[in-house]
Amino acid sequence: MTEEMQKILIVDDDEGMGVLLERELKKGGYSATIRENGQCALDWLEENQPSLMLLDLGLPDMSGHEVLQALADRGQKIPVVIISGMGDVRLAVELMKEGALDFVLKDTNLLSLVKPVVDRSLKSLKIEQELNETRSRLADISDAINDVFWMRDSDGGKMLYVSPAYEEVWGFSTSPLYRNANRWEDAIVKDDRSKFLRAFEAFREGKEDTFDENYRLQDQFGEIRWIRDRGYRNLDAEGRVRCLSGVATDITRRKELEKQVMEATESERIRIGQDLHDDLCQRLAAIKLACSGLARSLEAGQRGEAIQARKIGEMIGEATALSRSIARGLSPVSMESEGLMFALEQLAVMIEGRFGISCLFDCPEPVEICSQTCATHLFRIAQELLNNAARHGQPKRITMGLFKVSGGVRLEVTNDGIPFHGPTAKATGMGTHFMRFRADAIGASLEYLPVEFPDGGTRVICFVPEDKINEEDGI
Repeated sequence: MTEEMQKILIVDDDEGMGVLLERELKKGGYSATIRENGQCALDWLEENQPSLMLLDLGLPDMSGHEVLQALADRGQKIPVVIISGMGDVRLAVELMKEGALDFVLKDTNLLSLVKPVVDRSLKSLKIEQELNETRSRLADISDAINDVFWMRDSDGGKMLYVSPAYEEVWGFSTSPLYRNANRWEDAIVKDDRSKFLRAFEAFREGKEDTFDENYRLQDQFGEIRWIRDRGYRNLDAEGRVRCLSGVATDITRRKELEKQVMEATESERIRIGQDLHDDLCQRLAAIKLACSGLARSLEAGQRGEAIQARKIGEMIGEATALSRSIARGLSPVSMESEGLMFALEQLAVMIEGRFGISCLFDCPEPVEICSQTCATHLFRIAQELLNNAARHGQPKRITMGLFKVSGGVRLEVTNDGIPFHGPTAKATGMGTHFMRFRADAIGASLEYLPVEFPDGGTRVICFVPEDKINEEDGI
């Protein structure tokens, strides 16, 4: 309905004032109808629905309040602006608390104020209608999918909206969230809560453009779920942060499938590594011995083929060494009695030899990790970090450390090459993805930090809680 077609009902027992109000509203582009008492207004409203009603509280047959009560009793809602005398101001205020849009005093300024008041009231109605329609559409979308939509104020401290799916995924009512937004992270398991808070704080303060974190939560029934939570800034026309919004997705099933794939892949790696070590390497070693014996026999007979036989033996020796290296790479921890410490030490030597850069391993005291799963994941994380630094960071020096610290174990990889931290560390390469998955699988946190080297550098810290280290759950 256009503004020119909007109909205003004037309910006023002062015939002259009613005519003047009608004239002012018509000049403003409205269609106006006058009724001089409450009953006439109620009769007219049985068959008509105005855009707005101007209601005088002092009617001859009933009060304006009684007119509104009669409309409420028959379930008819009419937007209303109260026309109030000085003696009825308190009642007018009470009616506004009950839903009246505005009130205007019945004095010498009434005629000059009526159109602005009507304009403002109708604009407010339009905004409220659009907001309700938006909420309705959002509710329809939210009800149709399992993702949890959330919206916080610009500081992130107040929850403005959270979709009904929260109650299904989190297992708690949405009501407490509106009173205390921190209830959101209260359900996150302790091992993951700190990394969530660090990441969200960086996002809230503008250090990160977006927020994207995986974490586990425990619902009211004790069930553990995996969540991927993504957040974005909503800006106004001036570029100021209007609010923070995002979507949290239950990825529990995906995590389970990823874990199965990872475990199957790791088991196959171990099997191939063991086959190489126990079968191929032994065969090559036997062939090398045979070649050595053949070379000695040929040399004793002063045969010219002795040199060629010895070269073949050397080549077989090199192939044996390479096979053993591959076997250690496929099954780095389980095949060595010294465990993770020895495997990481050998990894540093291999990186140094392969890339021709300094790679040192620091482990000042023994670090025992009972969980085969945890040890293997830590090795793969270190392997990926070292390879990434050597291939892409152009460093002169890489240092890797394994330390026993309060509450768990810390793996550190530091290089003096091209910086890789902050938003850059959100890379989506497969290596980085699997590294994050491995960290999630053992409840570890991964943090990329700058290093104070002249040409930059990166320090990566992987912290594993003590309970994960002691789990007897080998792959």
